[in-house]
Amino acid sequence: MDFEKIILNTLLDKYEASKALYEASNRRIILKMKNLTGYNIENYDRKQIIHDVIFELKKAGIIDFSWQKYEKRKHNRRNLVK
Repeated sequence: MDFEKIILNTLLDKYEASKALYEASNRRIILKMKNLTGYNIENYDRKQIIHDVIFELKKAGIIDFSWQKYEKRKHNRRNLVK
């Protein structure tokens, strides 16, 4: 699966469905992982691939994100192992 394309298309769809498309707005477009096609918290490998894609999109300056408290700790621990 091309998770980069899925993430960006989902964000674009949410933006196009919002008022921000027609009016100036300071509101963020939020994508919850549970609503992302292909994201399954039971499939650790797929979940990590998606997290890596999100990090790459952030590094490229395309998106920004923040982890929930419990996810932040898990992901930081994984980065220490690398």
